[in-house]
Amino acid sequence: TTVHNVRRLLAATAFTMGAFSASAALADGLLEKAKGEGLAIAFYNYNPNSFFNDKGELVGTDPDTLDAVLAAMGARIASTQDTEWGNLIPGLKAGRFDAVAAGMYVTPERCKEVAFSESIFGVTNAIAVPKGNPKGITTIEDIAAKGLTVAVIAGSGHVGYAALAGIPADKVLQIPDTASAIAAVRAGRADAFFVDAGGIKALVTSVPEQDFEMTKPFSEINGHIAMPHGAIAFRPQDADFVREFNKYLEARVKSPEHVKMLETYGLSADDLPRYTTAELCAAK
Repeated sequence: TTVHNVRRLLAATAFTMGAFSASAALADGLLEKAKGEGLAIAFYNYNPNSFFNDKGELVGTDPDTLDAVLAAMGARIASTQDTEWGNLIPGLKAGRFDAVAAGMYVTPERCKEVAFSESIFGVTNAIAVPKGNPKGITTIEDIAAKGLTVAVIAGSGHVGYAALAGIPADKVLQIPDTASAIAAVRAGRADAFFVDAGGIKALVTSVPEQDFEMTKPFSEINGHIAMPHGAIAFRPQDADFVREFNKYLEARVKSPEHVKMLETYGLSADDLPRYTTAELCAAK
């Protein structure tokens, strides 16, 4: 019996060590591949996150950052694949590519399927109000408290954010685009327009009439995170590689070069990440 117990113990130990070695080999394998032949990257063609410039080069917040971080690691990108949005996570899980660089937002649902790096950028929200702010709106919660109507892009995440702020559905005017939002506020059908801070900034500076102003950007609504963050997605089994990658990414995101890169694509220091991936994955 003692001999049998020892054999079972040795077998279990061998199995555990074998599983550990296999797991380590997977992680080591991706790092070795990154430093050798390079990684296969998938992207979704969308400005400013990943798109082709006039020279036909893949640029944007994600490929630029990924390229810089891999270079610091002594690694590189070997190939890129323009991929439909719905095929990014399935393709990654199937091993058709090693990472997704597509401005993909970190959400609790996606965290169950992929291993996200720390974030490259965060997107704050803001409100456009008529010049002089006649209704005294400073936050999205003000709109709910004052019983006002807000315009949002139909089907966007801001519909849910408006509900989170406590704005009744009949006070949320869903419109197709920014031009329609401007027209709605000018006509008095809405008191304000709610979208990401970058979109509001562009609106305020671009309308010839200069008859709108922007509230201070915000990242929370009623105590809940309301600031989408974009990160690089890897396979869950590559978590060890992701931890190593994050060491270099953290240094990059804190550098002046990263802010300059964001500015190249119409963002700014206001769009630096404010939450960790762990916080975003656990967000409710």
